Amino acid sequence: MHSLLGYSWAEIASILAVISVLFSGAYWLVKHGAKVINNAIIVGTFPLQQQFKELNNTIKQLNSNFEEQHKNLEELRDEVSRHHDELIEHENRIGNLEGDKK
Repeated sequence: MHSLLGYSWAEIASILAVISVLFSGAYWLVKHGAKVINNAIIVGTFPLQQQFKELNNTIKQLNSNFEEQHKNLEELRDEVSRHHDELIEHENRIGNLEGDKK
């Protein structure tokens, strides 16, 4: 009878079958455990995800508001500059009129 390390071929086949069942079971446990842990993490962090989404939307809204404020400030600066130029022009006219009276 043929043997390997003192075991018959039938015994070796049985040992390999048991080892493969054990490894398959261990693989299933690891895979199933990973899914359970992943689902637990998702459920546990859902409120945090919602808060991050709200924070992100708030930041986008603030950026939009800041851009609008910057645009309004630039318009105001242009208007103030225009008024300043008009005031200088009026002062020059008044100065010319007063100079003509003397």
